[in-house]
Amino acid sequence: MRFSEDFINFNKEIIFGEFGAVAGAQIASYLVSNSTNSASTISTSAVIGSIIGASLFWVATRIYDKIKTSRRGFSSKRFVEDMAYFTPVAFILTSLIYYPSLYYFSEYLIKNSGHVTIPIFFSQAGAFLLLLIALNFYKYLLYKYTGREL
Repeated sequence: MRFSEDFINFNKEIIFGEFGAVAGAQIASYLVSNSTNSASTISTSAVIGSIIGASLFWVATRIYDKIKTSRRGFSSKRFVEDMAYFTPVAFILTSLIYYPSLYYFSEYLIKNSGHVTIPIFFSQAGAFLLLLIALNFYKYLLYKYTGREL
């Protein structure tokens, strides 16, 4: 696969989504940690905050990129088609890789360090790296077998 503008934008959108995930997880876990010391509850709040933050940032960046870089003008039909190819697979990969990794990494680190912010950040970094590899592999397979670029 070549490193085209589409490939770079795809990864940029995922990375900006992760910025939203980091912000959402940090805010949610910090707020919940003020009312409980349960590592399990704090880890669950980190996952929920991450879902909300990632979704908002990713969609905003995706729309911005499609408007800015579209060669033939923004096409809502093409945007919806891209979402149909990406969203179900991203949801499955996120559910199977990212959120379980985030939960278990963060729970382990919170229990062993007694802190919240730093373990959540490092847990997200590890989980995100696994997800980024999986999503790029999916993008590669989609291109290889269908010729479709996201």
